[in-house]
Amino acid sequence: MVIVVEKVERRWRVVHPQHPLHRDFASGSDAFNVAAALARSCHREGGQDVVVRVEAFQAGVEALRISGSGPA
Repeated sequence: MVIVVEKVERRWRVVHPQHPLHRDFASGSDAFNVAAALARSCHREGGQDVVVRVEAFQAGVEALRISGSGPA
């Protein structure tokens, strides 16, 4: 699963692929923190790999990846 934090005009938006609604933030760090918490929660609940991707100014980077089932 990929959760996207994107710069839209003067706001930052968190887009979750399984939820049609998105959340807007004035601060990129606030948006990233929410996306990271959402990624940890999704991974904990479903065990699937989750990526947080940050996109701005026609470029993007994988900022966080949570994968694997954790320590044995």
